[in-house]
Amino acid sequence: MANKNPNEVVLSYQDCLLRNSDVDLLKGQHWLNDVIIGFYLEYLDNHLNIPNKNEILYISPELTQLLKMTDPSQYDIFLKPIEARIKKFIFFPLNNMNRKDVAGGSHWSLLVYSKPEETYFHFDSCQGTNGSIASIFTNNLMLYFHCNNDKKFIEVNCPQQDNGYDCGLYVLCFTDIISCHALKNGKVRDCKLNNVNSYVKSKRIELLCLIDEAKKK
Repeated sequence: MANKNPNEVVLSYQDCLLRNSDVDLLKGQHWLNDVIIGFYLEYLDNHLNIPNKNEILYISPELTQLLKMTDPSQYDIFLKPIEARIKKFIFFPLNNMNRKDVAGGSHWSLLVYSKPEETYFHFDSCQGTNGSIASIFTNNLMLYFHCNNDKKFIEVNCPQQDNGYDCGLYVLCFTDIISCHALKNGKVRDCKLNNVNSYVKSKRIELLCLIDEAKKK
């Protein structure tokens, strides 16, 4: 059997194009890229079955990276069209790439802005890796959202990965659980993440199944 073309598009979903090379990342012990994470956030946005889900906003990895490397005075160009100012909870998948013109990096973490709590929560499955990046980015977001200096940045004590490649899966699992908790309780604080480690173990298979289902449709 001939090898698959890694650049062949296997799924066009919303703003995401998944290629064989992207899907193959889910079939082994591989670091997830921007495309897989962006696909899942698009999927979650369309399928989150909670009445008030319009209170939440998922920022794509590409836009998060662009914002991270852009002066806050320019944020309105990107955030105004998606009505970021009126959202109660905004999710930013952060990586440690220090350029805005290319995808990549080596570690993912999750920054969540909770407007009701006036707090930015950072969830890092390898604590300390993206802390300074998240803190600097938070300061920029505070300027855009006209937050006072007393707004809080909290490095959350969350479950930790035990390898060098599952950080993206942790971000997606954190996003699942925090989204439901925030919309149900009106806050991010006190979200229980005890089952994340076991959830991560099945997430790759779940993502492959979602992709197969989306291809059939």
